[in-house]
Amino acid sequence: MIFVLVLAIIGAVFMAFNNGANDVANAFASAVGSKALKLKHALVVAAILNFFGAILLGGNVSATLINGVIHVGMFSDVSSYIVGMLSCLIASGCFVLLSTQTGLPVSSTHALVGSMIGIALTLGGIKSINWVYFVMLTFSWICCPFIAATCSLLMIKNIKFLIFRMGENGVLKRTCQWVPFLGCITLGIVAYAIKNGTALKRLIIPHLCLIFFLIIFPISYLILHKIAKQIAKQSEETFHGAERVFRRFQAGTSCLVGFAIGSNDVANSITPVLAIYFVMKNHAIPVTFDQYTIPVWMLAIGGIGMSSGVLALGYKIIRTLGHRITLLTNSRGFSVDFATATTIIISSMLGIPVSSTHAATGAVIGVGLDNGLNGLNLPLLTKIFLTWIVTVPMSAIFTITIFHILNFVVSLIL
Repeated sequence: MIFVLVLAIIGAVFMAFNNGANDVANAFASAVGSKALKLKHALVVAAILNFFGAILLGGNVSATLINGVIHVGMFSDVSSYIVGMLSCLIASGCFVLLSTQTGLPVSSTHALVGSMIGIALTLGGIKSINWVYFVMLTFSWICCPFIAATCSLLMIKNIKFLIFRMGENGVLKRTCQWVPFLGCITLGIVAYAIKNGTALKRLIIPHLCLIFFLIIFPISYLILHKIAKQIAKQSEETFHGAERVFRRFQAGTSCLVGFAIGSNDVANSITPVLAIYFVMKNHAIPVTFDQYTIPVWMLAIGGIGMSSGVLALGYKIIRTLGHRITLLTNSRGFSVDFATATTIIISSMLGIPVSSTHAATGAVIGVGLDNGLNGLNLPLLTKIFLTWIVTVPMSAIFTITIFHILNFVVSLIL
């Protein structure tokens, strides 16, 4: 049993590594593309923030995935179920790794769900899949890039209206007024999400939250406003000077995106090993996993694996999203980060396993649409969209193949 659990943890680290290399890199693609951060700095900060996002909010989405995609109660053979979950880890990890090597931002959420569907069809047949949940999940995947794109487009339009439309005269003053306000809104969303996270949910008295935010928001604004003024003193009264202020603040918003992606995507790495852990602990497959609490050490394993992945291979996806889809200025990058973080964090709070890849790509497309379709690399986007479509069926095929191979190996050993 210990050997199987260790094997499952290794599989989870493998999946988390590839997840980090592909999905977590989305967090800092816009910051690197707009030159707010150097690539090496972006990779390190993404790894750290991703780890904390996984610890504080990762359990919400894991709980949804482990119960939602397949009807667990329909499985009776413990050994086959464990081998099936191992197959999910290996197959989804391999698919994401192949996509990363080609520089294509795919969804690890799609890969894991496709793998779970493949194993469900193999072990339990078509009735073992929760098709209602799968349709709802697919709908959320479709909506996610559109929501992020709309959010980023509205943000860049508002920035232009509030800051840039009145010309260069007074542009720094307007930037110092509005950028801290927008930053405070983002911080508020993150703080509220942490308060409702798995690890901190019982540590904060709900009635004190409103008082806390009423106090912290104006204090945060004053601090950020002072920082903005200090940056503005070193900048010229031009649009370029205003973009310099955005550049410094975008480094902060990118950190929030790294945190957000960790909160949602760690579930893709630990859900199968979580299922194996509870099945082995109880020597049976439960009807539901709702009554179990996700161990923090398991979230930490996922966070460490994802952080390692972004450090090792994250540069490949950063180059695609940060440079090749559309031209990113610092105000545009700020808008991308705001939209991506908001979309992912709200989804994590609700326990919805959305694709951070979809959110980040949709947000980049949104700011690109500010200049019309000519501002987008349409051939590359077509290639990315096609990859998204084939992720679920290809992951399912990978999983079925690996499951039969593992079963054959186990039969030889026994």
